[in-house]
Amino acid sequence: MNSVSSNRTVGRPRSEATRLAILDAAADLALSEGCVPTVDAVAQAAGVSRTTIYKWWPSTAAVLAEGLLERFHESIEFSDDLPVREALTLQVDALVTLLRDTPAGALLRQLLAASASAPALGQELLARWLGPRRERAVHHLERGIAAGEVRADVDLELVVDALFAPVYHRLVWGHAPLDAGLARQVADLVWPAISHPFPPRRRSA
Repeated sequence: MNSVSSNRTVGRPRSEATRLAILDAAADLALSEGCVPTVDAVAQAAGVSRTTIYKWWPSTAAVLAEGLLERFHESIEFSDDLPVREALTLQVDALVTLLRDTPAGALLRQLLAASASAPALGQELLARWLGPRRERAVHHLERGIAAGEVRADVDLELVVDALFAPVYHRLVWGHAPLDAGLARQVADLVWPAISHPFPPRRRSA
């Protein structure tokens, strides 16, 4: 189960099968229709009541944010066996590809725009979509610090901002394309600023 599941309201344990059915229904409806589905539509598709959905999520936008994360969770999971810079670059590139090549891009643009006038929605997006991605990026940066590849004095949250901000800025404003080379360009800018000036030498095989 992913990290967002730990933030649920304490109470009667919910069925994992029911949870996944609701998340799948929300993602399927949104990706096929290109908009945030109504709670009635999600409830009908999942075979549950409106009450069940509202018991676990404050809105259908919250269900959708988590449903999209569940659907595309592989876009944030990269092996610790990868070099830190490569893992971070691949994570940014996976987000670019997801937002550019699937309907999730238009949906996220809608949700981000709506969150400007709905702070509660913004908090849900942060907790259920942005937060898990940021946590994985911080994990790899911490690996870099432990290995002596990343400076120990860097502000990890600021580094994550620098890695992902260009992607979301282009998604929302459309002033430049989400092209295939963006992740590498971002890594080329960020890595020299955070990498240790004297990294440990790799042992030869």
